[in-house]
Amino acid sequence: MAADDTDDYTRRTRAIDRLGILLGARVRRDVDLAPYTTYKVGGPASLLVTARTIDDLHAVSSALREQQVPLLVIGRGSNLLVSDDGFEGLALVLGEFAEDIVLPQAPAVPRVVAGGAVPLPVLARQCAARGLTGFEWGVGVPGSVGGAVRMNAGGHGSDMASSLEVVKIFHLGKGIVANVKASDLGLRFRGSDLGPEHVVLSATFALSWGDKTASEAEMAEIVRWRREHQPGGQNAGSVFVNPEPGGGSSGAIIDRLGLRGFRIGTAEVSTKHANFIQCDPDGSADDVVAVMTHVRGRVRDELGIDLRSEVRLVGFTSTTAEAAGATPDRAQLGAQSGAQHGATTALDRVFGPLAGDETLSVVTIAPPLPDDAVAELAELFAPTGEIVRPTVETARPTGETATATPATDTRATTSGATSGDTPVAPVVDITAVTTASAPRSPVVIDDTALRLPHERTEGSAAIPAVDEARSGSITIDPTSPFADPRTGVVDDESLAAVIVDDRLTRRRLPRWLRLRRVSPLVALGVVIVLLSLTLVVLASPIFAVRRIEVIGLTYTDAVLLESVKESLSGASVFTADLDSAKRRLEGDPWVRSARLAWYLPDRVVIEIDERSPVAWFVGVDNRSRVLDRDGRVLQVLEGQPTQFLKIEGVGPNLAAGTVTTPVYVGAAQLAVALPDGVRERVKHLNVDGPEQLGMTLKTGTVVKMGAPVDLRYKLVVVATVLAQQDPKFIVSIDVSSGQAVVQNA
Repeated sequence: MAADDTDDYTRRTRAIDRLGILLGARVRRDVDLAPYTTYKVGGPASLLVTARTIDDLHAVSSALREQQVPLLVIGRGSNLLVSDDGFEGLALVLGEFAEDIVLPQAPAVPRVVAGGAVPLPVLARQCAARGLTGFEWGVGVPGSVGGAVRMNAGGHGSDMASSLEVVKIFHLGKGIVANVKASDLGLRFRGSDLGPEHVVLSATFALSWGDKTASEAEMAEIVRWRREHQPGGQNAGSVFVNPEPGGGSSGAIIDRLGLRGFRIGTAEVSTKHANFIQCDPDGSADDVVAVMTHVRGRVRDELGIDLRSEVRLVGFTSTTAEAAGATPDRAQLGAQSGAQHGATTALDRVFGPLAGDETLSVVTIAPPLPDDAVAELAELFAPTGEIVRPTVETARPTGETATATPATDTRATTSGATSGDTPVAPVVDITAVTTASAPRSPVVIDDTALRLPHERTEGSAAIPAVDEARSGSITIDPTSPFADPRTGVVDDESLAAVIVDDRLTRRRLPRWLRLRRVSPLVALGVVIVLLSLTLVVLASPIFAVRRIEVIGLTYTDAVLLESVKESLSGASVFTADLDSAKRRLEGDPWVRSARLAWYLPDRVVIEIDERSPVAWFVGVDNRSRVLDRDGRVLQVLEGQPTQFLKIEGVGPNLAAGTVTTPVYVGAAQLAVALPDGVRERVKHLNVDGPEQLGMTLKTGTVVKMGAPVDLRYKLVVVATVLAQQDPKFIVSIDVSSGQAVVQNA
């Protein structure tokens, strides 16, 4: 049975499938979203794209304009709860290109630029290390810069709006990038005007130069306070927004009702902080929402306070979200993003309306013409649009003279319009300027002087004067309305005026530009000579490739490179197959891209951009696999490349050029992300199973990282522990949950 197009589920499924086809290799299907959130629960997304370059965002934008589906932009997922049923749409995650931080050097202007994917704790610590103050509060917020801008995150007496200056935003609906002032973002308490179509690429902060030691002490106090007062584990921080000023904190209100420890299934109100809802490992998002709904209902019914949630609920019905105190997630591209539905915000005005809005420009009606302009038009144009010269006598049998009658300036509205119609511009009625008895007078242009002899009819000739033109000797097309139907000749009775323009006859091309008849044999000879000269030039040894320069060569296969050079050597620089050589070089796993260019008279330059090795592991066949930061196998070796970081554990047998499993990809990215203070302490990385990543320090300390997500944040936690304690006395550090659990010797 054919699918029913009227079924909503069928339409959504088809749109998602078509979008997946448009995105091609950039997209992954049915990806579990639990690892992308701090709750670690939730179902899969139909499609997921990791944007590693700005080109990926343009590709997503183009595809979404073809097939609009629900869209979810994920940062660090610290305020996100995804339904157990998953998300029917496209989830977008920013890659490494949005993780850069640009810090100034004193005494320059203390302005910091951070990518949208940078974790706030990382940004806070790097700012403090550079001597910048004003962002210390960010060390306690487990979110990304992009998510923090969207939610105007804050804590400890400050928020994003206090230092945010400019935000670079990519608009997925229009495919354009704009720098938006913070004042145009509609920032408010835990919210902004950013919609699902706005992707934060970077943010600029205006900070101040301060005391590095004081900033680090302040951050240490923030971290200590959070550890004492807030729970770790799987949660999304504070669930409910504090009521209006003077209404107390949400945690105190919930605690007043004795709801600490209240549990439904796998979720419970934290016993450490009543405004945190914890979820058990392998728990259920539906249980978390059920606890939220129960807590909100009790507070509303018993205290008359309506708590609102700051956690984004994705994939839930609007009824479920409203019951839990959350605003239904605006996941559809192009959804209204104003502070109020239907309102036009400053952010909307920056980007303008979407192309699909079909917004029409306002029609402006011109004011009426002045009287003198109307009179002038009346003198020049008759009702038929013909040119009339009122002062020139026209030849008539009776000798009468045509005179010009002043036009009347009549102004009226459109016929049939009622008094309630919208007024329109007045219509100018131009009165005929000829007398009532005057016949229509045609204007005839004599071109007989320009005709070739065989084009002239009998009796036609070049008549140089108007008097001769009136003699009746001009023959025109018999179909003309001014010709005598019997003779085809225009006589004095119907001929009004003959305009003879002999300027055309005087125009002559220069002698050397005039076309001349050329013999076909001569033309063929010229073509043969030109072809011969071209072949001689192409075959000339002067333009044969004799010098080949290679730039950027380190690991590329030397045998392949020599083969490519041999294929180019001796060929003409004009005809050398550089595209084929480029494809052959890029077939080497070490080569990220290759660029070839020729230079006269005999030189070819090969520029190679190689991938960088970062780690290696041993496969089942006891051979080593060298990986780059993307987890691609660059080379398979018999020995052990000890110059790179080793990944302990037996990995898969993969050929060069293939991408390894996600946990080994995470290990490679971990090797790249290691800060200097930690890298020098690391002995090797560990892979224990498909979802367990860690590392062993040179002191024997084992660091458990858990699933290969949130690696940068976990590294910050590890670096903090190592800075506070001597690793010689630490047996293990477990940061799998995002919080450090230290076991001392």
